[in-house]
Amino acid sequence: MTAPHHPPASHRRLNAGALVDTQAPVGVDGFFQPRRAAFWLFAFFLANGVFSMVSNFYLGYRVVPTAVLLATLLWTLYALPFLLFFRSLDLFEQHPPLGFAMAFAWGGFAACYLAIPLNTAVESLSSKLIGPQFTADWGPALAGPINEETLKILGVILLIMIARTQFRTILSVVVLGAMVGLGFQIVEDLLYSVNTAIQFPYTNQVIPVGLMLLVRGVITGIWSHALYTSVAAFGVGYFITRRHMPLIRRTAVAIGAFALAWFLHFFWNSPWLQNIGGDGIGGMAVLSLAKGIPVLAVGYLLWKFAGHEEGSQLRIVADYYIDDDLMTPEERDSLTSLRERRKMRRHLKKTHGRKAARTLHRLQRAQLHMIRVCEENGAGIPAARAAQDITALRTDLDAATT
Repeated sequence: MTAPHHPPASHRRLNAGALVDTQAPVGVDGFFQPRRAAFWLFAFFLANGVFSMVSNFYLGYRVVPTAVLLATLLWTLYALPFLLFFRSLDLFEQHPPLGFAMAFAWGGFAACYLAIPLNTAVESLSSKLIGPQFTADWGPALAGPINEETLKILGVILLIMIARTQFRTILSVVVLGAMVGLGFQIVEDLLYSVNTAIQFPYTNQVIPVGLMLLVRGVITGIWSHALYTSVAAFGVGYFITRRHMPLIRRTAVAIGAFALAWFLHFFWNSPWLQNIGGDGIGGMAVLSLAKGIPVLAVGYLLWKFAGHEEGSQLRIVADYYIDDDLMTPEERDSLTSLRERRKMRRHLKKTHGRKAARTLHRLQRAQLHMIRVCEENGAGIPAARAAQDITALRTDLDAATT
C-alpha cells in the first residue's frame, strides 16, 4: 500500500462552526504554472494541435459541411455519458476542472496532431522494409501502440510536471490518463467520420457519420483509448506515489504498465481473431466482445486497485481534519468505497424515496470535496466554506428523511 500522505502534526479538526486553522499547510500546485517549462511545452504542442486539427476540420467542412457539423454534434454527445460516468464515480473530485480540460485537450489535439504523421511514417517504413501486404494486415497494430500510447502518456507526464503535488495517489493519475485517452478517442472518431464522408461513394453525408458512430462508438468504443491510457497511467502513478519503494521496482511497474497498455492496443488493432464472428455488423460485434472483454477485465482490476488505495487516503485525511458532526463514522466508512456509497443511497431510496437519495448523493459529493480541500489547503477558509455546504445539505437530508 502507498505510504500515506500525512497532514502536518499541528492541526485543528473542523466542525460545523469551524472558521480558519492558522496552522493550515501550503496548498498543492494548480495547473496554471507559467513559470514552469513543462507548462509552455504543453502549451506549444497544444496550440499546434488545435491549429492543425481545426484546419483539417475546416477543409472537411468545405467538402462535406453537413457531415462535419453532424459528426461534431454526435461525438460531443457521445462523450457526455463517459463524463457522467466519471462524475458518478466522484472522479471529478480528484482535480480542478482545468486539469481535466487540459488532459482532454492534450489527447484530442496535441496527441492526435502528432500521431497522424508518425503513424503514416511507421506504416510507410514497414511497407518498404517488409511489404505492402504486411502493412495492410499489421500496420495499424504497430503504428497505433508505438506512437499513440507514447504521445498520450507523455501528456500525462507533462501534466504531472506542471502540477507536481496534485498527484498523491495512483487514482489521481489514472483518472487524468483516462481523460487524455477520451480526448484522443473522440477527436480521432470525429476525423474518421469526416474522412469517411469525403470518401463515401454517394452524396449522402449522414449515412457515413452514422456508420462510424455505430462501429467506432457503439460496438468498439467502450474498450478504447480511455482504457489503454489509464492502464499506462497506472504505472506512472505507481512510480510517483511509491517513493518508499526501490527505484528499480517502481521503474519496472511503470514500464510494465506501459507495455501492457501497448499490448492491449496491439491486440485490439491486430488481425488476430478477425474471422471469429463472420461478416457483417453481427460478426463485428462478436469480434469486439472477444477482443474487448479481456481488455476491459485488465482495466477493471487496475482501477479497482487504484480505488482501494484512494479510499485509504481519503480516510486518513478525513480522520485528521473533519469532526463527526460533518462526517459520521458510518459516512467515513462508506466514503472510502464507491460500492458502500451506492449501497447507502439505495437503502435510503427504499426507505425515504428518490429525493432523499439524491440529497444524500449531494452530501457525499460535498464531503469528498471537503476532503480534497483539506488535503490541499488544510483547515482554511475553503474548508470552512465546504463545511457550511455540508451543514446545509445535512439539514436538507434531515428534512427529507423525517
